[in-house]
Amino acid sequence: ERYESLVRVHISPTLGRVKLKNLTPAHVRSLCREKLDSGLAPRTVQYIHRTLSRALKQAVSDGLIPRNAAGSVKAPQPRSEEIRPLDREQVRAFLEAVSGDRLEALYVVAITAGVRAGELLGLKWEDVDLEARMLQVRRTLSEARSGRIFEAPKSGKGRRIRLTRKATEALRGHRKRQLEEKLRLGSLWQENGLVFPSQVGTPIGGRNLIRHFKIRLGRAGLPSTFRFH
Repeated sequence: ERYESLVRVHISPTLGRVKLKNLTPAHVRSLCREKLDSGLAPRTVQYIHRTLSRALKQAVSDGLIPRNAAGSVKAPQPRSEEIRPLDREQVRAFLEAVSGDRLEALYVVAITAGVRAGELLGLKWEDVDLEARMLQVRRTLSEARSGRIFEAPKSGKGRRIRLTRKATEALRGHRKRQLEEKLRLGSLWQENGLVFPSQVGTPIGGRNLIRHFKIRLGRAGLPSTFRFH
């Protein structure tokens, strides 16, 4: 969907009328410059370049053109920002702020196991072995036009993570509270086997989690500039 959007909004309007055999690096360079001058972020222009280059690489493989016109054009390099994680005292303040929160265990696992937001939202109880203190990342929750979908993790393959005692105990308490929620809701509960679902059992959207995270940062007296990851 992202590729389709980049082609439809940015590539086709500029290069759509150029015959494939006539496309040159100058065309691609001009496209990148035009998009930068229009105010697009270097990261977005880099994605545009990457999308076009991958399509042209396929065209070369298919024998439609002899070379990839985007291959010799250097894509814009976005300035990398230094990631500032929470320090020990800030972690303590944050965990105090989420103590008793419905998603407290999610944050404990995120901090102690380094699991991504989408992976946490896609985590199922079948992936968790509390006795062995092991967690398996098998899927991530993504948002597409058709709705929320489960996909393979970002790396393309799963991984096993050893849980800390604190994370294990947090998950035990979380499971107990979730069972109580299910009993209260009865037939209104929609079972998906998720460890961190909504209050009715359905997947939680990534944007909703980040909004929840930012509010809890504020309660902990921490700046909202901190990223979940």
